[in-house]
Amino acid sequence: MTDGYGRYRVLFVCTANICRSPSAELLARDRFGEREMVFRSAGFLASGQTCPPELIGVLAERGIDAAGHRSYRLDEASIGAADMLLTMESAHVQKATMLSAEAFPKTVPLKEAAMVAGELGLERLSVEQLLEAVNRDRDPRRYLAPSWDVDDPYGRRTKVYRQAVQEIDQLLQQVIGRLD
Repeated sequence: MTDGYGRYRVLFVCTANICRSPSAELLARDRFGEREMVFRSAGFLASGQTCPPELIGVLAERGIDAAGHRSYRLDEASIGAADMLLTMESAHVQKATMLSAEAFPKTVPLKEAAMVAGELGLERLSVEQLLEAVNRDRDPRRYLAPSWDVDDPYGRRTKVYRQAVQEIDQLLQQVIGRLD
């Protein structure tokens, strides 16, 4: 499934859609463009919230404008429209699946996706290949522990925001950078 232009739709998901998932969306769009993939983000809390000033500043250091971002609440339609959901926490897999049973086979923590992409050993891989590898012998119980979490910088010092953005950027290179 792709959008009307043959591009895969990747949805980044975090708790409030004001720190980690918008960072992933904006970093991915800046680094990879949207010729082959379309990047969006959403969260589980209220829509319409802005990014914290610390994050806006950290992304501005990279030439990325996050001031216009407004949070979007994840819903069943967004899940249905996405080809792949990349979450910032293990628990987000369960929460997305509670919104739509359709979510589970296409939802994976970003850290897990990076690990699986590395294990496949392929220079380039498709979204389908990545999700197939993730879903092979998949046990939903592995998402009960925070083993796949990207640390949430919300309410912390600017240094922590920088660390989160750096980690997300590295994970994106390991996943999105290898997808065809």
